[in-house]
Amino acid sequence: MAGFFIKKVIFIFGCLIFTKAVRHQRNLIWSMSPSLQIGVSRIVGIEGDPEVWVPNANVTVRHISAPHAGWQFRGLAFQYATQTLYWSEKNNKRVQALVLNGSTSTRSVYTGTSKEVDGLVVDWVSNNLYLADPNYNWILLVPLNTTETLYKLITRSGLDKPHGLAVYPKKGYLFWSDWGEVPKIEMSDLLGKNRRILISTDVHHPRGLAVDYDQNILYWVDSFKDTVESVEFNGNSRRILIVQPGTNFFGIALFKKFLFVTEQEEGHLRIFDKYSGKGYINYQLGYIPFGVIMYDEETQEIHNGCRDLGCEQICIDNPPAGPQCYCADGYQLKDDQKSCEVSQFFTEPSHIYAIRDAICQYPAHIGDMSLVNITLDKQCFLKTSKGFLALTFDGEKQTLYYTENNTNSIGRVQLRRGAYTDTIIRGVGEVKGLALDWTTDNLYWTDSTKRKIMVAKVDGRFQKALINSDLQEPLGIAVHPKRGRIYWTDPGRSVIETSLMTGDGRQTLDMKTAMYAICKYDLTTGTDEILYRQQFSSFYGVSVYQDFLIWTDSGDMNGIHVADMLTLTKKRGILHPQVGKAGDVILYDKLNQPKFNGSCAVNNGGCDQLCLSSFCSCGVGFELSDDLKTCYSDMYSDNFVLVADAYQKQIFQVGIYENRISAVSLSEHFRPIALDYDPIRQKIYWTDNEAKTLKQANIDGGSEVTMRALTTNSVLDGVAVDYLNNLLYYTDAGLDTITVVSLSKIMVYKTIITEDLAEPRDIVVHPSLGRMFWSDWGKKSKIEAADMDGNNRMILVNFTTTAWPNGIAMDYYDNRIYWIDARNDKIESIDIDGKDRRLILLEDKTHYFGLSLSGPYLYFTDWTKNYISRIRKTGEGSVEQVGPDQFSRLNGIVAHSSTEILKDTSVCFYSNCDHICIPLPGKTYVCTCADNYYLKGMKKCKLIGDNSTDETTIAITSFPVNTSNSVKFLNSKQGNSNLQVGGIVAIAIVCGTVTIIAIVASVMLYRRWRFQFIPHDRLVEDNHVGSFYRIAFPDNSNKFEPQVDIGIENPYYNRMVENNS
Repeated sequence: MAGFFIKKVIFIFGCLIFTKAVRHQRNLIWSMSPSLQIGVSRIVGIEGDPEVWVPNANVTVRHISAPHAGWQFRGLAFQYATQTLYWSEKNNKRVQALVLNGSTSTRSVYTGTSKEVDGLVVDWVSNNLYLADPNYNWILLVPLNTTETLYKLITRSGLDKPHGLAVYPKKGYLFWSDWGEVPKIEMSDLLGKNRRILISTDVHHPRGLAVDYDQNILYWVDSFKDTVESVEFNGNSRRILIVQPGTNFFGIALFKKFLFVTEQEEGHLRIFDKYSGKGYINYQLGYIPFGVIMYDEETQEIHNGCRDLGCEQICIDNPPAGPQCYCADGYQLKDDQKSCEVSQFFTEPSHIYAIRDAICQYPAHIGDMSLVNITLDKQCFLKTSKGFLALTFDGEKQTLYYTENNTNSIGRVQLRRGAYTDTIIRGVGEVKGLALDWTTDNLYWTDSTKRKIMVAKVDGRFQKALINSDLQEPLGIAVHPKRGRIYWTDPGRSVIETSLMTGDGRQTLDMKTAMYAICKYDLTTGTDEILYRQQFSSFYGVSVYQDFLIWTDSGDMNGIHVADMLTLTKKRGILHPQVGKAGDVILYDKLNQPKFNGSCAVNNGGCDQLCLSSFCSCGVGFELSDDLKTCYSDMYSDNFVLVADAYQKQIFQVGIYENRISAVSLSEHFRPIALDYDPIRQKIYWTDNEAKTLKQANIDGGSEVTMRALTTNSVLDGVAVDYLNNLLYYTDAGLDTITVVSLSKIMVYKTIITEDLAEPRDIVVHPSLGRMFWSDWGKKSKIEAADMDGNNRMILVNFTTTAWPNGIAMDYYDNRIYWIDARNDKIESIDIDGKDRRLILLEDKTHYFGLSLSGPYLYFTDWTKNYISRIRKTGEGSVEQVGPDQFSRLNGIVAHSSTEILKDTSVCFYSNCDHICIPLPGKTYVCTCADNYYLKGMKKCKLIGDNSTDETTIAITSFPVNTSNSVKFLNSKQGNSNLQVGGIVAIAIVCGTVTIIAIVASVMLYRRWRFQFIPHDRLVEDNHVGSFYRIAFPDNSNKFEPQVDIGIENPYYNRMVENNS
C-alpha cells in the first residue's frame, strides 16, 4: 500500500558542504551521480542509528567523492568485520574496495565488468563478493581473501538482465532479480545451484533486493510498477507495501522497521515503514541515486568455519554441507581438497578465433576486459602457421575442430592442457566453413575448391557429399539440429541457402544483403535486419554472446572486434595488422549446444552410419538398404582395385571397368595403410598403424580377425600374400625388420631379416621363383631382393641421389619390378636381376605412395589426389583417372583380375613342416620355426630353453630372434636332401634380456638421430613427432594491473592496436 510522509521533504545537498569522509560505524550509505554530468559521482552516508535520526531528521552526512568526472559509482556492498566498502564503478568497468579507516587508497577487486553492474553483495561468512552483470547475464563470485584476480562463474544460464543481489549466509541463500524478457526473482544456494523461482508473475522490472533476516522475508522494488513488495522465502505471503506512480524505484535497504529506497525520477531517498508502508522522510538529493545499503554490524554475524578450513582460493560455507574449498575458474582442486592448480581444460565461455598462423582465445568479456599485459603471443596456441581458417567445437567433449588449408586437412584437439592434435580428414580443398551437429557427432564443412558441402562422422568416417551442384564459392555453414537443417553462404552467387541435413529440400533464403554490414535473419518470422555497419570492413567470421556481436576482419582492420547489439555501437577492436590474417571466430560455450530428444538421440536413430536429422544415410562406397536404416556394399567379384584410405578410415573397392566405389564393411575403423589380396581364399590383409594391428577379413568384410597385435614402435608399411604357399610377409619400418606369418597358423610368425634395414617400405613376393623384393627409403635408399627365407640378399637398385622408393609391384610374366619414387615424382622398373632399368612416368608436384599391376596397367595412389590413377606399364599414353574423386588419403593399393591369378604348384604342399614352410629358388623349400623356437631334427620345432623330449605346443613369446634355424629340402618329386641340423642354439635368459635392452635402446637412440635427416612424410601420425603440437596456455605470470585501463602495452607477438572506431 502507498504510504504518506510525516516529515517534510529535506534537500540534502542544497546548501551543505561536506568535508568529512564516511567512517566505519553504523551508516546508511548510497551512491549517486550528477544528472547532467556536471560535478562528480559520490558515495554518501548518514551516520548513526536510524531510530534516532529518522524521527528527528537531524542527520550527520559524510561522503566520498570520485577523483574526477570520469568515475561513476553504482552498486554497493560492505563487509563490516574488515571495515571495507565495495562499489562498482561504471566507466572504468571494475569493482573497487576502500577500507573505512581514513584511507584514500582504493583496491581493484575485479576488473572487466560491463558498465551496468548494480548488483553487489558480500557473503561475510565465506568472505566472498557476488556481482551480477546484466550485459553478460552472469553472476560472479570473487574471493576477498586474496590479492589475486580470481573469480568463479556461479550462474550464467537462464539469466537475462540480472540486477539486484542479496545473500543470507546462515541459511545458504543467494537471491537475485532479473528484469529481462521474462522478469523474475530467483534464489539458489551459495554456489548457484538448487535454483528456485520465487516470483514470476505480475513482475516487470524488479531491481534492488533486501533481506529481513529476522522475519525470513525478501523485499524488492519494481521500477516499472513503482512498487515496493515482499515475499517469504518459500514464495508465500506476497505483499505490495508501497505504490507510488510516477516514481522510478531503484535500490532498497533495510534496518529494523525502516525501508530505505532510492528513486531516480526525482532523485530521492525515501524512507518507509516495512510493516505499514507509510512514508517517513523523502530526501531530495539533487543527484541520481543508485545502490543503497545499511552499513551495520548487527546484520553480519561472524562465523569462522571458512577461516579454520584453510582454503587456498575460495571457501563457501554452504549449509547444510558446511564450509568447503573450491577453486576459481581456470583452476582445479588438488587431492588435498584445499589447494588449487591450473586447470587442464580451457575456460568457457570464451571466444576462439583463427588467424591462419595460429588459433587464439579470449575470455567471454573481451569487450570489457583489461588489455594490460595482453599480447597475441599469450592468447594464441597451435602457433604452427598451417593456414587455420574455419572452426567449430564440441562442448560436451571439450574438443575444437579446425581446418588447416596449408595441409588441406581438418583436425581436432581437445581443449586440454598438453593435448595433441589429431588430423581426421585429409585431401580436402579450401575449407572455409565448419559446423558440428553435437546431437549426432556429424561434422559438416564447405569445400570452396571442390564446390561441395560435405558431412562425415567426427572421426572422419563415412564421408558423404551432400550438395555438389550449383555451388560457386560455399563459405560459412551452420547447423540447427532441432530444425533438422543446415544453412550456408555462397558469396560467389550472393545467396544464403538452406536444406535438410540430407541435402534435400534446398531453398534460398529471401533476405536482403548489404555491403559492409552484419545482418540478422529470423528463422521464425522470415524477417531480416542490419545489426551493424562499418564502412570498408572485410567481415569474415561472426559470433554472438549475450548482448554482444563479435566478428573478425581480415582486411585493413585485421583482428577481432566487439559491438553492443542493444546500442548498435562498437565497444572494442583488437588489431594485429602485420600478423596472422583473421579467419573464423566461435563462441566456445557448451550452453550453446543444448540437449534435446531428437530422432537421432538414441542409438544413432537406429542408423548404421550417418543419422541426418530423421533420415539415415551412408558414406562413400555404401548404399542404404530397403529398411532405410542399414548400409550395405555391393562388392565386385572380379576386375577391381582395392585401396586403403587412411583418412576415411576405410578400405574401398573400385571397379576397373565401372565408375563405382564399394566399401569393405569392417567392424573397426582406424587408419589402414598397406594391403594385399588373396584371390584363392578371397581375403583381404591389411596393416593399421594407428591400431597397431595386422588384420584379415573376407572381401565383404566378414570374418574379420586380428592376426597380430603389434608393439608400440611397430610401423607396418608393406604387406604381401603368397597365396600359393599360404604365407604373408610384412615390413616393419619401426623395428626395421621383415617378417613372415603362416596363414594356416596365424599365431606362428618368423622374423627373417633384422639387419641392414633402414626404412623398409613395400614388399612383393614371387613364390614360383622363391624370391621376395622390397623398397627401403632410408638414408641409403634402395630396392632389394632376397630368397623368401631372407637369405641371398641382393641390391637391385642403389639410389645415388636422394630418393623415396615407396610402392612396389611385380610383373610375374615379364619378371620385372616396378617402383614409385615419391621424392623424385616418378615410376621406374627393372628386371628381377637388377638389369634393364626404365623410366615409366615422370610428373611434377606429386607424392606417389601405393603401386599395383593388373593387365597392361600400373595402378597407383597419389597423396596429392583424391582418386586412383593408372598408366600403361610401358609408359605409353597419359595418366588416367580410375573411379570417382571421392577419396581423402589413399595409401596401399592392389589390383585384381581372375585372369592373372598366379597358377603354380606349391612346393610346400607335402612338406609337413611343424611351423612354417618357405619356398626357395629351384622349386625347393625350407622348414623354419617361429620366433623363440628352434628346429629339432628335420621338421619339428621346440621352444628355446626346453630340453624335454616331448613335442611342444606353440606359444608365441618375446625372446631374441633366431634366423638361422632352418633346413632346406628339395621338392618331394626330386628326392630328399641329406642336410643335417648343424646344432642347437642355446641362449641364457640373462643374456637374452640384456640383449633385448641393448637393442631397444640402440634402436631408439639411432631413430631419434636419424629422424632429423629424413624429410619423407611418415605413414603413421605418431603423437610424439613434430607433426603434432602441444597446446600452450597463455602465460599468466608477472601480471600488472593499474587502476585505470591504459590499453595495450608493448606486446611481444608483434604490436596489437586497440580500435574503438
